[in-house]
Amino acid sequence: MEIDTIMREIQELPLVERFLIVEQTLESIKNEELKLQEESKAEDQRIKRFKDYSVSEISLAEDWLSEEDKRWDNLI
Repeated sequence: MEIDTIMREIQELPLVERFLIVEQTLESIKNEELKLQEESKAEDQRIKRFKDYSVSEISLAEDWLSEEDKRWDNLI
């Protein structure tokens, strides 16, 4: 159906049914907006966690180097 046909069909409906269509449409839009907001918040949280996680040579050295490796680093 084309939009013009849909609009004509809606205009021919009784007022109560037209209001029902408008209410359902608004509810659908509201739900889509809420879903987008939730997805946006989840993405913001993922980005924040990623930014909070920082890797540097020192942090890697602390995790991966043995005590002997650390002694060599101190010697050099």
